[in-house]
Amino acid sequence: MKKILLTFFGLFLFWNIPVNAKSISDQKDEQFCLPKDISKGTGCVWQVSIRTKGLDHQIQIVSKEDGHPVRDGKLSLRFEVRPGECWGSFDKKELANENQPNNDCERTNGKSERAEMGTKKFYKGKKWYAWSIYIPEGQEFLSPSSLKLFQFDHNDGTGYQQLANFDHGDGKYTFFNAVADWEESKSVDVIGKWTDIVVNANWSHKDNGYYKIWADGKMIYDYQGPTFYAKNLKANIKIGVYRNWLDRIWELGRDGGTTVVYYDKIRFGKSEKSLELDYKLETEIKKSEAELIQDEIAVLTAKAKKNYDAEISKKIKKLKRKLRRLESN
Repeated sequence: MKKILLTFFGLFLFWNIPVNAKSISDQKDEQFCLPKDISKGTGCVWQVSIRTKGLDHQIQIVSKEDGHPVRDGKLSLRFEVRPGECWGSFDKKELANENQPNNDCERTNGKSERAEMGTKKFYKGKKWYAWSIYIPEGQEFLSPSSLKLFQFDHNDGTGYQQLANFDHGDGKYTFFNAVADWEESKSVDVIGKWTDIVVNANWSHKDNGYYKIWADGKMIYDYQGPTFYAKNLKANIKIGVYRNWLDRIWELGRDGGTTVVYYDKIRFGKSEKSLELDYKLETEIKKSEAELIQDEIAVLTAKAKKNYDAEISKKIKKLKRKLRRLESN
């Protein structure tokens, strides 16, 4: 109970710090640069999503001086979405349809709230991306709805727009590869601390495409195969908060509360060196002790099914006890 009260009190202070933040929520018409303290390598190609409502608190450049978390330097990028912050508009009226009206909360399905910005430059070939993400403690998890906190999108306005995304609906940070039938990475704990993410992608509609993804230098995903749906596509990045399929929590009488996320040290380049990392990247996915025990249990269980052995049964029970001890710590 004491921990809950402390967390609540910390959040009250945190979200009520007097700030001299610079809001960029309404910058939908022209492309702009982010401060070099926050982003390098992308250039002046950022633009706020036209489906972001544009309220002052939604996208802000904030400072360490005002008490905000910063991964490096003096500034970070803060996103905030509150219940009911639905919006939406189109450059061309004919793009609107029954499921994409000019208000995301009026969609026939997948109702959503968001505060997002993305790069208006799209790429093919081998690229490197890095960013750091910080999610304050005490926020409501959106599951069974979705909370996307980074997306790779393509440049074709028709069809499904997302190529892949990181989702935080269940409280973890997990990469979902839409092109590969929503294959997912290992999940990462990101709440209450800065987490450094690196993605090395080869954008291709052929089997030579790939993703290699790291969290704090540890590899969490290694995929070989198409990263595009079709030959004519190119990819960009979109960061911020995208609360999707809100119908699911509304049916449970919930509104999702307020979502606050910070991003910093956003990097883009053609090589790992261009990201200016201050840590090394592992070359393969390393399994935890719990994962190794689970693998051993699976192998022994298969053996026991084929040819029951009392000794194998004892080993399985011993390993399960060890696994429970690990999970309880």
